[in-house]
Amino acid sequence: EMDLRGLPAQFKDARFPSIELGGWLLRMSSSPLLRTPPGKYNKWCQRRPLVCADEKRIFAADRYLDGNLTQPEMAAFYVHELVGCEGVEFVVLSNARVKRPVTLPGGITLVPCFQTELESANSRISELTLEMMHRGCFVYDGWLPVDDWQADTVCEAISTIDSALAVLVLRTSAWFSWEPKYSPIVRGGMCYDLEQQDVVQMNQLANSVNEMNEKDSRALLSSIGWLSHSVRASEAPARFLFAFLSIEALATHIEGTSGEVSAFGRLRCEKLNGQQRKERRQECIRNIMDQLLDANPEKAVEQAYSQCVVGLGQRLQAHLTHVFGGETHPIELLFKRRVDGKTLYDLRHEIAHGKMDALSQAQREAVFRRARDLERIARRYIFEVLGNVVGCGLESGEGQTLLSVTPRLREGIVSNESMYKGPIDMAEVYSSMYMDSIRGSS
Repeated sequence: EMDLRGLPAQFKDARFPSIELGGWLLRMSSSPLLRTPPGKYNKWCQRRPLVCADEKRIFAADRYLDGNLTQPEMAAFYVHELVGCEGVEFVVLSNARVKRPVTLPGGITLVPCFQTELESANSRISELTLEMMHRGCFVYDGWLPVDDWQADTVCEAISTIDSALAVLVLRTSAWFSWEPKYSPIVRGGMCYDLEQQDVVQMNQLANSVNEMNEKDSRALLSSIGWLSHSVRASEAPARFLFAFLSIEALATHIEGTSGEVSAFGRLRCEKLNGQQRKERRQECIRNIMDQLLDANPEKAVEQAYSQCVVGLGQRLQAHLTHVFGGETHPIELLFKRRVDGKTLYDLRHEIAHGKMDALSQAQREAVFRRARDLERIARRYIFEVLGNVVGCGLESGEGQTLLSVTPRLREGIVSNESMYKGPIDMAEVYSSMYMDSIRGSS
């Protein structure tokens, strides 16, 4: 439970200072204290279907499905054009329980969609509130009014949602996740057809891994573990870094710590022992210092450290080139092909060293797209290593991936509200639909 009394004044609820209302009561839009704001499409704590019978209006809204907008920006313009919503309606899910409506910087309002006091144990809202408490995930109705629908203004307004929710983390170790109530594009899930032969092959590989020495076996399983964390992560930066760790961890073991007697010996790009690597590192440092120390001491230290002590990029590139043999595509993707001026390796440094804006939806979406490339490379790399050790050709199975159908929002539009038979109360809509997936990202 989050106590907001310790937050700065602007984070407290200025409009409803003494109200202790549960979400079910907030649905009563006739209440003068919680009347529906002008321009809001839904009453508080509701998610109705989008109702529009005007084909011209639908066509006009469709133009926002293409372009350079982020998902939340796309949703805001789409719903504004379609039903005249004068703001951004969104859902917030959190393990923090805030018992009253609150106003955050930027004019953002959050209204709890649950009971704060379980007075009627047999009611549906009481059951849903208990479910939220059990799962540690509470549902809130979010509202951000928009007065100016110029693209830059809307983008700037939406960016305040992330920053406003992020500040709440300073009060306690609570997580907050949000998404628009209506999203024009929903990322499809992924499903895989695994045949009996796939299971047999995986069992054979598992037996081969068990026959390795403990250090090699642990390194390989750790690499697979990082890849597993990557494909399960919902946050783009974590997904990207986990995939890179899957490659780096195994490459570092093979090149640096695998030892003289190792199943990976033939994959080692450098045939030096520990003492030889130390001597080469010291020689590298001496050469750089001789060249740069007098003229530019700072540059001398930086280059000596990056090229001689760390040297991760060059070492990793040499290793992967050796492992992939004549296949250049993974190397091109990792170290040479630039998107928005950055290679995958450049992006790894930007994220790891805190140069990425964690609150930028556009940057997160760009990282998410590139994380998929990185995961494919990591999977190929692990299979190349396994195939070399086991001594037989292996296929990663990427061709068997099936993308589920991704519905467009237009398919969720009804011409008459009576056509929709599903729930509209957010406590019911989001308690079962999203809780498990959101909690996985906490």
